[in-house]
Amino acid sequence: MRSEIGGVRYTLWSRGRLLGETDLGFIYRENGYRTGWFHPNELGDRLMPAATGVAPALRTMYMIGPDENIEADVHSASDHEEALALELRGPGGAAIETEDIAIIDTHYLLSIPENDTEEDLELTAEQQAEVDAMLEEWNADRDVMDDLASDEETEMPRYQIQVRMQSESWES
Repeated sequence: MRSEIGGVRYTLWSRGRLLGETDLGFIYRENGYRTGWFHPNELGDRLMPAATGVAPALRTMYMIGPDENIEADVHSASDHEEALALELRGPGGAAIETEDIAIIDTHYLLSIPENDTEEDLELTAEQQAEVDAMLEEWNADRDVMDDLASDEETEMPRYQIQVRMQSESWES
């Protein structure tokens, strides 16, 4: 379960129970956002449906449209996620103040067809420039990783974690 990429190990907890770990090793983002692969332990694996259920419920609501049953499903999924009371801890075990912690199921994301929306998303020039800059940085990092990688294909971990810190001044 150990995540060593990036060297710093963070742990995720729910009500005093260890769920797994991450290195928050994806590309650094401003405004306190950090992301990375999440590697759950056995308990974490069992709780992942509660931690990842909001996105599929919201997508169902978007695809079907307003419906009181689907809205109840979204609220229920949100309640299950909030009930976990997720907490991020640093390498020394101290809690890190966060505004939001989300676990994303990579298998679910990969199951969504590319052309799943009725209309194209239109970005402002500023948003498009930000996306282009992120892609350029990602491609540069990928080129370096491709040089280091073997020809053997590897499977992506099942879960990603997205964290928004309360303060950008926190220490890693």
